[in-house]
Amino acid sequence: MQINNLTERQSFDTHFNYIRCLSTLMSGAELRYKRKCNPSSIPSVNMKENIIKLTAKSLKDEYEIVQIDNNYSYASTSWLPVKSYYLIFNLLLTIDYLLKLQENVFQLTHSACVEEFTRKLKKGELEFSEKILNQVFDRTIINYREQVGANLSTNVDLNRMFKMSMRKVANYKLEEWKRKNKINLRTHAGRVEIENYLNKFSISIFEFPYMMRIRANYRDFAFIDGIEPIETAQYFNKYYLFTKEFTLALMKVKKSLESFRTKNKRLNTF
Repeated sequence: MQINNLTERQSFDTHFNYIRCLSTLMSGAELRYKRKCNPSSIPSVNMKENIIKLTAKSLKDEYEIVQIDNNYSYASTSWLPVKSYYLIFNLLLTIDYLLKLQENVFQLTHSACVEEFTRKLKKGELEFSEKILNQVFDRTIINYREQVGANLSTNVDLNRMFKMSMRKVANYKLEEWKRKNKINLRTHAGRVEIENYLNKFSISIFEFPYMMRIRANYRDFAFIDGIEPIETAQYFNKYYLFTKEFTLALMKVKKSLESFRTKNKRLNTF
């Protein structure tokens, strides 16, 4: 089926360019925890291990099927961000537990969890080897301006494309906050609330998977409607690669923290 809606075509191209940029940036990137870490007991470290393994296996199985039959990618792409997010989310919870040694971190809400990792990145507690990924944006990213059509181009450099992708999810984050809080911008109180929220606004790469999961859950991936299977397969493959590389970076942090916690001497940074 050929796509007829130009808006949806451009939306697909935009999202494909964004995930292609992010998968490139994340490929081979390492994540390091920069603070001191002392030996300690970690009895609850495996609380999320089973769900992490099962989710990773499920994603890999879907990836292998898509490599055999591109037509399978349409259905898979619709919920790929959901499974990808939960894999990353449970790894983030485990890492936060290893850092705080408090079992109640496993009860964190989704937004609180990803925002905590944005805070860690902003404070320099965490650092990616790929410098572009260390950027944490405030409210100004929402109004970031680019050349017309830059989001549709394959020739834009990674730093600019990264900013455009973060602008997109920043707008998703703002929309979600307004939806949850039933903000009415026609009232003075609503305008005050949103201004207060934006004054504290921040967003980073850690929040990208969560915002895309929300889009998949509540708004669906309408931009893949009418797209040829070979293209949805390409989108699936790039998103899967981004998830895989992000997961590998997080797994290395998790394993290093486990090792540090169980050693018998004081350890410094990675």
